Amino acid sequence: MKTRATHLLASLTLVMASQTGLAYNEQQGGSERRGPPPEAYSACENMSAGEQAQFVSPRGNTVSGICEENNGTLVLRPDHKKANGKRRSPPPEAYDACEGKSVGDETQFEDRRGETLTGSCEEDNGKLVLRPKRSGPPA
Repeated sequence: MKTRATHLLASLTLVMASQTGLAYNEQQGGSERRGPPPEAYSACENMSAGEQAQFVSPRGNTVSGICEENNGTLVLRPDHKKANGKRRSPPPEAYDACEGKSVGDETQFEDRRGETLTGSCEEDNGKLVLRPKRSGPPA
C-alpha cells in the first residue's frame, strides 16, 4: 500500500510540474510565434513603406527600424544594431545558401536550432545572402 501511495504521489507531482511549465510558457509568450510581434505591425499603421518607426517591446526596449511591406501589410523591420552601432550580421549559413545563386533566387538553410529557413537571395555589401520570408500578421 505504501508503494502505491508513493507512485500516486510521484505521478501527481509530475502532472503538477508539467502544468506549471505550460502556464509559464504561455505567460512568457510561448515558443509558437514566429515572425514579427504584433507591435511591429502596429508601429507601421498609417505609415508608408520606407518610413522610420519604432515601438516599445514587451521587455521595455525601444525597437527602431523602417516600415516594409510583408505579404501586403506594412511591418517594422528593426535596425538590429548592437551597442557599438554595428548591424548584427546574418549567420554564415545564410551566405552559404546563396552561393552560386542570383539575386531573387529562392533557397533555404537549417539554422542552429534545426529549423529550416526559406527565403530569397539578396545582395548585402557585395555578397548574396538569404533573407528569410517573414510570416504574416498574427491572426
